[in-house]
Amino acid sequence: METILVLTDFSKKAENAALYALRLAEKTHAKIILFHLYDYFHSPNLPDPDPKSKDRYNVVRNESLLELNKIKQYLETHSKQAEFKPDITILNNFGLDLASSVRELVMENKVDLIIMGSKGDNAVSHLFYGSDAYGVLDNAGCPILFVPITCCFDPVETIVFANDLKKDYNKAINFLTYIARIDNSHIILTHFGEYDGKAGRCLNLIKQASEYVNVTSRLIPLKDIGKQLKEFSVSVGADLVVMIHHRGASFEKFISGSKSKRLIDHNRTPLLILPD
Repeated sequence: METILVLTDFSKKAENAALYALRLAEKTHAKIILFHLYDYFHSPNLPDPDPKSKDRYNVVRNESLLELNKIKQYLETHSKQAEFKPDITILNNFGLDLASSVRELVMENKVDLIIMGSKGDNAVSHLFYGSDAYGVLDNAGCPILFVPITCCFDPVETIVFANDLKKDYNKAINFLTYIARIDNSHIILTHFGEYDGKAGRCLNLIKQASEYVNVTSRLIPLKDIGKQLKEFSVSVGADLVVMIHHRGASFEKFISGSKSKRLIDHNRTPLLILPD
């Protein structure tokens, strides 16, 4: 892993996600990009913003850069690795389309992983409300890690990998095993419904093609999948839950069951979403 993109709205959740990114970057020797999207009002009926609009734009832009620098300094002072301190870059942009901005950043900077704080019931920023997170999922084109505010960066001993087994997902599994190798994590492949041999094929893919043997499988009943997955993850003490997202699919249905969205809203375990 070479580049981690951290999306921030300057909330406590985003700050915790940035600290999580720092710890991961220290282990993987990756660089960090801190990014904030800001906006200002400009009427489409006016060919050029009036001076007041320009002043407001400059104020908002400078405030964004000031806050980004504060986070950068915070991360630099909290770096624990004397032998490697991640390079941290700050970037901001104006606009309302987070998904497009992130997509451009991913392509221009060859981003390997996006990290963002997962929202809770009291989130106040537009950044993690509504369709923004869903748009990023559909358009980023790279893995996204949602980090709850209650989460601390600890060794990842157990990874629960929820897989629909519709295909091999070679690229996703390669990234998963890369993450697992950092702490020699135990991967538990979870499949919902009936065992039809596909789970065995996936296990062999991980063990043989990816040469990672610390993996087992579990069958979970095909009922209230969101709840089942969350309860299973808690029961095995998962340090990371990994899922695959299909572009264009309704986010609440990228695993069956309308309650899956709660895994982001309320779960205390980091959630890694891999593109299919």
